[in-house]
Amino acid sequence: MSKRWQPYLAFLCLCGIYLLMEKFRAGQISFVADDAWIFAQFARNLANGFGFSYNPGEPVPGFSSALWVVLSAIGYKLTGQFVLPMKLMGILAGLGTIAVGLQIARQLQADGEGEIAGWAVALSPLLVTASLSGMETSLWVFLVMLGFWWHIRFLAQPSPQWLLEGFIWGMATLTRPESLVFFALSALHKFLKHRQSSLLLLIGMTFLVALLVSPWVAFNFKHTGTPFPATYLAKAEPSHIRFGALFTISVGIVLFTFWLAINPAAFVAFVEAVKRKWNERDWHSVFLLAVPFMFTAIRLFAHRFPPMSVYFTRYYLPALVLASVFGSVWSKRWRKLPLWVIGAIPGILWVANEHGWMVQNTTHMQVHIGKWLAQNTPPNALIATNDIGAIAFFSERRIIDTCGLVTPEILPFAYSRQGTGFLGANEEGVWEFLRRRKVDYIVIFPNWYPRLSRRPELKPIYRVKLAHNVICGGDEMVVYHVKWESEGDEAGR
Repeated sequence: MSKRWQPYLAFLCLCGIYLLMEKFRAGQISFVADDAWIFAQFARNLANGFGFSYNPGEPVPGFSSALWVVLSAIGYKLTGQFVLPMKLMGILAGLGTIAVGLQIARQLQADGEGEIAGWAVALSPLLVTASLSGMETSLWVFLVMLGFWWHIRFLAQPSPQWLLEGFIWGMATLTRPESLVFFALSALHKFLKHRQSSLLLLIGMTFLVALLVSPWVAFNFKHTGTPFPATYLAKAEPSHIRFGALFTISVGIVLFTFWLAINPAAFVAFVEAVKRKWNERDWHSVFLLAVPFMFTAIRLFAHRFPPMSVYFTRYYLPALVLASVFGSVWSKRWRKLPLWVIGAIPGILWVANEHGWMVQNTTHMQVHIGKWLAQNTPPNALIATNDIGAIAFFSERRIIDTCGLVTPEILPFAYSRQGTGFLGANEEGVWEFLRRRKVDYIVIFPNWYPRLSRRPELKPIYRVKLAHNVICGGDEMVVYHVKWESEGDEAGR
């Protein structure tokens, strides 16, 4: 076999191993997290003619990736399934990321020895689990890498090719809104190199990005009153209440370094690359090496959730992959393939085990409860829950989201002041909202809402407890039936 295809084959083999771990732990091939089922819920409604709605016919920007919803809906239309096409799209994006990593290496290396960059990407266990997650993450990584390849390729002088880069950043932003940070950093790099001669093309790039994302921004404005999706508002507000910026950025940078060092070869190569380029006074290369950390700091400032677990590295994965590629390109002593392979083995095995358990947790808790609700509640039941993916998808019941991702109108009730609930949620405010809506059932982690879960109106009727929990918000999820004073009162529905 030609050496050029070996990184792709290695990546596919790792995907196969991780799929076997899913089957071993969960008894089936499925998604690693409940969030993927949120995309499936939106995609099913879009494919069935209900537009971008979570509850059918109720439009809401409750997703961070408009492009992934559309692609998932197309996959569903073509196959009648979600797990297979969403995983396949993730794998294809992962393979594309390897190809782009190789192109970046060839662009940056004068000696032509860039094949290690392909292996640096292929051996990333975080990219493998992301590619199989059912989420938009690997597509996002691919588009960010593509944007930087185009940036590096045409950086030498202002070029109309920059406009195509603007198109790439627009598509990346439709995949994850944080891509605007990468776009801004690439634009800043161009301006620092070319100053005023770059302004007209930079304005053109910005116009293209704005043009591509404007329909999504208009949709957000219509339903949230801001340019941001409800998911951002629901997560940003409580995180700012609970975490200070300086503390979060400090912890996040340390954790980012830890996840880069999951392959020690990647970490050491990156450190050597920084030292080498700094000593050479190659400031444009130093800027590129700083991009992963600048992105991480900016994202942590805006949205204060550091990468505390394997799953949550997805918010920083493009930066981690970029750092690995840059390290493999500019490090002289760490271009030997055996070092990268040996260094990757412990991380690959650890993440494979975590991957299997994540699928097991989600399948045995949220998917199971969703199916139970479909069999044991009336079709017109109104259900409030803090996990809105598989429970909605499999129960096919109308849902109220206690966290506000798809029910943004609950946010003033939940976060008007510091409370005792998850991330400082005001449990009394949440309860008041649910009382006004007269929900029939509440499905929550009791540890997220310790006071609400003990209210006398709530009667526990079903519960699921995980023996080994690596991803769910609590070890136990409980279904409560709500008994209101007037059982026949339907006001507020």
